[in-house]
Amino acid sequence: MMFSVFWSILFFCVSIVHSVHKDEAQCHPEEVHITFGDKVSDVVVMWSTVGNCSTSLEYGPGPWGLSHTASGDTKLFTETNPNGKHFLHRVEVKDLGSSTTYFYRPISNGISSGPFYFKTPPSGYDWSPEFLVYGDLGVESDAIPALETEALSGKYTSIFHVGDFAYNMEDDGGKQVNDTHKNNSSVDLCENKRGDTFLRLIEDFSSRVQYLTSPGNHEIDQGSFAHYRYRFSTPGTSWPIPLNKMWYSIDIGLVHFISYSTEVFFTSDGRYIAEQETWLKADLKQANDNRARCPWVIVLGHRPMYCSNSDEDDCTKTDSKVRAGLEDIFFNYGVDLVLQAHEHSYERLWPQYKGVVLSKNYTNPQAPVQLISGAAGSKYKGDNEKANRGEWSAFANTDESLNSVGKLKIMNSTHLYWEQYNLLTKRVIDSVIIVQDNHGPFKQQKLSNDVTQKIEKIKQKEKEKIESSKINPSPPNRHGESGNSSGSTKSLGTGQKIKEMLTHVDKRIAIGVGSGVGALILLIVIICVVKKKKAATVRKYRRWDDKVDYGRKFYSSYNHVDSGDKEADDFEVDVSDGNLPTSKLLTDDRK
Repeated sequence: MMFSVFWSILFFCVSIVHSVHKDEAQCHPEEVHITFGDKVSDVVVMWSTVGNCSTSLEYGPGPWGLSHTASGDTKLFTETNPNGKHFLHRVEVKDLGSSTTYFYRPISNGISSGPFYFKTPPSGYDWSPEFLVYGDLGVESDAIPALETEALSGKYTSIFHVGDFAYNMEDDGGKQVNDTHKNNSSVDLCENKRGDTFLRLIEDFSSRVQYLTSPGNHEIDQGSFAHYRYRFSTPGTSWPIPLNKMWYSIDIGLVHFISYSTEVFFTSDGRYIAEQETWLKADLKQANDNRARCPWVIVLGHRPMYCSNSDEDDCTKTDSKVRAGLEDIFFNYGVDLVLQAHEHSYERLWPQYKGVVLSKNYTNPQAPVQLISGAAGSKYKGDNEKANRGEWSAFANTDESLNSVGKLKIMNSTHLYWEQYNLLTKRVIDSVIIVQDNHGPFKQQKLSNDVTQKIEKIKQKEKEKIESSKINPSPPNRHGESGNSSGSTKSLGTGQKIKEMLTHVDKRIAIGVGSGVGALILLIVIICVVKKKKAATVRKYRRWDDKVDYGRKFYSSYNHVDSGDKEADDFEVDVSDGNLPTSKLLTDDRK
């Protein structure tokens, strides 16, 4: 009796331990990262779990006794994510104290990870924030360990990742690969890049420094942007991020930041272009009304408007869709700085409008200053530049810029500092100070007559080029962008690519092709009728030739036998001519 009771108790204890271990494996928070909420005093914490578990957060001003709690939302995420973690968690904490270090633990079903920590920005506007800015960071980047060290230096208010994550988050169904050598750049990542792996690789710094994002072409995910919309959260938007709201703005110190989507020009048949444009103009108008408190307006978007690369991307074209959709808006509303990525290189442009250089310095520029920093590290390595760059290109670098990021410091209301920094060589590749004493909309009327005339001529040429490109589209490049910028990306499905291509076929070409096909069919019918009539007076023969494999009893016409083609049709000979050769001919009277 005692023996039976002992084994029952032992079995019960083992069952409890097994249940606890199973729950821990299913509910352990992983891939933790943070971002700002609607304002810098709000923080959003996100993580993922294998199982469907609860969502809560403990936080406080010290690592011990986390006395504050908050609850959040759990979302089932299976779209293009059959193999990744299916349950994503999000908690937003509002109105935190300024300049305060908070510690926190994400908790699911009583299972926690951490504690992690972050520091809130100062209040007000009179302070100098610093930011890390980069795009195109893949799980195969050699720079991630060095990026982690830099990000955790304590200098940065936030990180801006301007599109292209992991390469690609949806690959292999979003599944995490073996990354036990997390801080070893030689980790074997096979051929697939996974969302789980990427978020785990950046967790050490994205859980401690606010990680702000913009969508890129590698987030298109067959048009759904599913991994981007579910795995990240952005200020002022619901979660998952709606397809028609993949843009946002936020004030940080003296800067009004705007993140926009360049992908609206290449996906969903352009249905979100007008919606983003309406929002963008309204937001920029409000930003201009608030210049006294936030004098700097800085925008971030993945694909550049201009670039000097030789890859035939949209930014290399005179009929660039991104440029056509955004350049006038940024000029007219006085955007100070445009931060871009996509090209796996670094480039700095002179202040220019419509390709016309307005000055070769950065003191009170009369147009937005454009920078490209898309070389944080991807499987495609660097993108080469053209041998002859445009006059508007002040500086460009491919080889040394690989594994580099941008550093942005807002010095005061009139001065900001930018440098491009190689994480591995620890060398500053390029730097510039921008001085702007006259924040606000730029005016073409203030430019010289000579410059204005150049701009107007270019506008006319662009208009003509756009009309011509509608008739004669060019083949797509490595990003899937066609020469007339009508392409999407290689992450789109074949059906969608064909659909988008067909939408740009000129109607006149379609009519011409249809007429030609109709005429050809008519000609074939006439020939068949004539041959049928002639067949009544023609006797059919087949020619045996020593070049033919007789074991296969294969017949061939004269022409095809001589060429060695054993798959040709029979031929007909009119025997009314007695001079025709008749050797080795067999008569066949079949009908």
